[in-house]
Amino acid sequence: MREALRAAKAELWAMWRAAVLQVRETARVRTAMVISVIQPVVLLAVVSRGSALDRMRTTEVVFGVVMIALWSATLWGAGTLLRREASQGTLASLLVRPVSLLSVLLGKTLGVAAAGLVRTLAAAAVAVPALGLHPQLPPPSTAALVIVAAVVSAAAMGLVLSCVVFLSRAGLRIIEALGYPVFVLGGIVIPPDLLAPALRWPAQAVSLHHVAGLLHDASHGRAPAVAPLTGVLLLTTLYLAGGAWAFNAVLRRGRARGTLEHA
Repeated sequence: MREALRAAKAELWAMWRAAVLQVRETARVRTAMVISVIQPVVLLAVVSRGSALDRMRTTEVVFGVVMIALWSATLWGAGTLLRREASQGTLASLLVRPVSLLSVLLGKTLGVAAAGLVRTLAAAAVAVPALGLHPQLPPPSTAALVIVAAVVSAAAMGLVLSCVVFLSRAGLRIIEALGYPVFVLGGIVIPPDLLAPALRWPAQAVSLHHVAGLLHDASHGRAPAVAPLTGVLLLTTLYLAGGAWAFNAVLRRGRARGTLEHA
């Protein structure tokens, strides 16, 4: 029992250290600043320019832009993690450490998501009043819980993306292909009911769409609806399970072919 607890603490500590180191590394990446700061500010400026939005629509737009920035940070930051480790020659060395590489990778995706969301929220806190927008914000305690859910869910998505991109020769093309389609069909900014019926189903597979729904309910003083809450929990669990499976596939292929250092 003590050994199991000691091992669990070691895994959690490794995850925490990986997250902290990834936050520091992300702070030095210029592309991350563009995605998390410049892009959401530009989107808010474009949407608010010359259009009269009521408070409800303004709330949806602001939350949607924040979720878009989080998705972009996850896509480009977490999606390329394993490839970057391999290109830097550090992937194989991580495998011989006492802690699981899966814990380290999940910690890194948590760091990417947390750093991206914090920067976006800081940028939005400045841009929203400067642009004359007046969204209805949720209570701080509820917002904190939803922010944690958003980071964890984005990190789980990042785990899947990182493994899939590493396994595929067309990894970077996958990242490019997932960018704008999720913006349009993911139900983050454009409500699914405004799309053709045949195009509404992808939104149900994007957890950030459900996170935005939780934020919208909280900002209007309503208890979380069952559908978005279930969507976030179920999809995050599925992402984690899929990420663990894909990670094991990375290890199996790498050990069989000796390709762990080839991104």
